[in-house]
Amino acid sequence: MLHHLMIGTWTPPGAIFTVQFDDEQRTLKLAKRTEIPYDEPISWMTFDHARRNIYGASVKTFSSYSVTSPTDIVRDAAFPIAGGHLNVADKSMNTRAIFVLAAKKPPYNVYGNPFYEHASHGQIFSVDNEGRMASNSQNYEYHHKAGIHGMVFDPTETYLYSADMHTNQIWTHKKDPQTGHLEMVGSTTAPKPGDHPRWVEVHPSGNYLYALMEAGNTLCEYAMDESTHLPVFTGKTYPLIPPGLSRPGEKVYRADVVFLSHSKEYLFATSRANKFHLTGYISAFKVNHSGSIERQVCMNPTTTSGGHSNAISPCPWSDEWLALTDDQEGFVEIYRWHQEFLGRVAHLDIKQPGFGMNAIWYN
Repeated sequence: MLHHLMIGTWTPPGAIFTVQFDDEQRTLKLAKRTEIPYDEPISWMTFDHARRNIYGASVKTFSSYSVTSPTDIVRDAAFPIAGGHLNVADKSMNTRAIFVLAAKKPPYNVYGNPFYEHASHGQIFSVDNEGRMASNSQNYEYHHKAGIHGMVFDPTETYLYSADMHTNQIWTHKKDPQTGHLEMVGSTTAPKPGDHPRWVEVHPSGNYLYALMEAGNTLCEYAMDESTHLPVFTGKTYPLIPPGLSRPGEKVYRADVVFLSHSKEYLFATSRANKFHLTGYISAFKVNHSGSIERQVCMNPTTTSGGHSNAISPCPWSDEWLALTDDQEGFVEIYRWHQEFLGRVAHLDIKQPGFGMNAIWYN
């Protein structure tokens, strides 16, 4: 079977790369490079609920692209990033769009986060009947020192959870079911000072949240409080780099992302190295039916440090395949997950500036 994936870049020139993976021949090839505005490279992208639109975090904008086939991608809209009262879209400020999340339930809004300095507000974008971004309908507040890098909804899309690296917290917002707008509920401080929560994932049972700590290089398990809907740390913490590899105070490694597999029976998380002669790591975890982590299955070194990326992307239709992207050297790889072993089966070099950010599976 043939699969197509789309991948963006960290730096200009802007482009969306469509790659094809043949799961019988176990080969990867470049299907098309779609040129997009030079100054709008997409460092994080996601599909809408129907896979008809791509939404991108595009440096100084959040962007929207129609997708009619793996190689037919057209830009429809872009909206500037916002940060409270400051003009953070100005090129003189280092604030940039970093993450975007598409709602899977009506009204199908798009939720975006700026990052670095003056990233105090998240942004919400309404969409038209075709799923194209239509307006910036709300800028909702976090904290004047916030730095949100990842968000996730609970299974009912009633509550939104945001990982804040800068204030060392996980924020909880409640979503209005009619407008999709957000209201603050509260926050939960990370287990250790300087953990820097970067990424969050929620089990479909709604019972557990998993938070990846960038500086702590750990994966932490949280149970959901049934009354407040705030995540509560269970005390379970798992390493994302080999124990003892990094000495206290060193900033040699930084954890990246965590995602559930298609079956929701496994979690996959990655870390990156800050030195090119070192490798990052992929870890896998077994999850029980209620969502609690049972055990850490493995921790494998990646091909390189991973650069800014080392982003794992499980296939949405099968536990068997996972994509991994790298921007140290510029490549995408496919791994096979079989009998709780992880093996690399395909590799494709794409020597383009800033390639490659996260991969999204189209078909």
